[in-house]
Amino acid sequence: MKKVLGVAAAALLSVLTLAAPASAAEHTKHMHTGDAFGDVTGWSGEGVFTEEGDRVHICDTDADGRGVAIYVYKGTPDTGTQLYWMHVGGNGNCVTRSAADGGVYNLPETRVGFKFCRYWKEADRYHSGECKDYDFLNDNS
Repeated sequence: MKKVLGVAAAALLSVLTLAAPASAAEHTKHMHTGDAFGDVTGWSGEGVFTEEGDRVHICDTDADGRGVAIYVYKGTPDTGTQLYWMHVGGNGNCVTRSAADGGVYNLPETRVGFKFCRYWKEADRYHSGECKDYDFLNDNS
């Protein structure tokens, strides 16, 4: 009887241990900008949206003189309402916003959208381009 209980406990523990990473992965979404400028292939930035705490984290990953920007929406980027945007420049630099910052950073528990772009200043104006759109169901309550 002790052996049966021991085997059952070990089986339960292994199921709980294996389930945790999959559950966490479902609530973390990875994003990239569109292709890098010019002849360089690849991304100019990386971003992560984590439902727990409504954490939006972006990094510039290309030493190309341009930064990255992300526009955050309630709904999809095409039809939603823009809540906020943020940008960062310089290869390796990152910026993060989350529900802990309050206000618009506390995202609604519904579909949220992201437009992740390259960002630069030219002729005293800021521009964004080479964007990629994402949307996710923010249902981590």
